[in-house]
Amino acid sequence: MTIRHHIGDDTLMAYSNGTLAESLSVVVATHLAICPKCRRSLAMMEDMAGLLLMEAEPMELARTERELADVIPSRAEQESLLAVKEAEKTRVYADTGVPKPLADRMPTSLDDIPWRTLVPGVSHFPLPWEPAPGEKGTLRLLKIAPGKTIPEHSHSGQEVTLILRGSYIDELGRFQAGDFADLDGTTNHQPVADTSEDCICLIATDAPLKFSGFFSRLLQPVFGI
Repeated sequence: MTIRHHIGDDTLMAYSNGTLAESLSVVVATHLAICPKCRRSLAMMEDMAGLLLMEAEPMELARTERELADVIPSRAEQESLLAVKEAEKTRVYADTGVPKPLADRMPTSLDDIPWRTLVPGVSHFPLPWEPAPGEKGTLRLLKIAPGKTIPEHSHSGQEVTLILRGSYIDELGRFQAGDFADLDGTTNHQPVADTSEDCICLIATDAPLKFSGFFSRLLQPVFGI
């Protein structure tokens, strides 16, 4: 798998410090499971955060260490837990065909998803997630049949997409299996599945999409996108 499109720095930083919306975090975590480059970038950000902590005022740091001493595992325990966590995170589960961050939300394998038709040639399947109070958005699988087009749209918030199978092409380029599309309100696009197989994506938003066509806008409240 050759990955050409990666997680944006702002999104990765938000994921690192825990401020990224839960729906978006699922997509980011799934991409991290298959992308060594983004895992290295995340580790670098976390290392930088650690250095900033080390530069904190000595008294403040000492107080923080005393407060957390009873709840933070020892270094050896942390390294052991991290090794197990990393191994589990990057594992692809045979019964679903996807990494654990997504497998945890899948009712069945990717081949057996009970797709729901949005428009002819385009289907979706909403996935469960746990929004924080006041948090909005969607998390879903999307399937685009060969040669079919997603209605043209822009974004009222952030949209992240991970290609699981197949590929699509839009105004930003070609995205294939493993690629990550990180979009905001400045992007207006119309993805088209450009191979002979279905393009299957994992998509999350933190606000509704903004469709250009009249018919698409009529369908939006029905399907909650």
